[in-house]
Amino acid sequence: MTGTNEKILERLKRLEREVERLRVKEKQVFVPLTTPLKSTTWDGDAFSTAAKTLIDLSAVFGAPAGIKAVLLFVGVKDSGSAGTDTYFIVGPTKVDYAGMACQPGEINDRTNRFSIVVPCDANGDIYYQIMASGPGTFDITMQIWGYWL
Repeated sequence: MTGTNEKILERLKRLEREVERLRVKEKQVFVPLTTPLKSTTWDGDAFSTAAKTLIDLSAVFGAPAGIKAVLLFVGVKDSGSAGTDTYFIVGPTKVDYAGMACQPGEINDRTNRFSIVVPCDANGDIYYQIMASGPGTFDITMQIWGYWL
C-alpha cells in the first residue's frame, strides 16, 4: 500500500469516527422547562434516614419514560444538621453512596439549594438515599427543570 493510500484510509477512519460521534451527540436532546415538573411527595415533606430507593419519574413527576438525565432543583434542610453527617444523594443506581450529594446547612433548619444534573437508569428513573439526624427531620424539595431525551 502506498503512502497516499494509507493517508486516505486513515482520514476515512477519522471521518467515520467523527460521523459516529455526531450521530450519538445528535440523539441527546435537552428539553428545558419553563414550568418545573413537581410532585406533592417532594415539595418540602419531612423524611427519615432511607436506604437507596427508586423514584419512578414518570409516575411521580410526570416526566417522559426513558429519559437519559434530569436537571434538578433540590432544596434540603434538617432540624439537627449542625455537627451531624446528614445528606441526600440522588443517582442512576441502587448502589449506596453513588450519585450526587446534597447536604443541609451547618446551621439547623437552614436550607441549602442545589441545581444538579442527574443521569437516569435505563427506564428514565433515579434513586435517592437519605441520612437524617432523626426521624422525620430531613425536609426535601425537588423539581425537574429539564431533561435529556
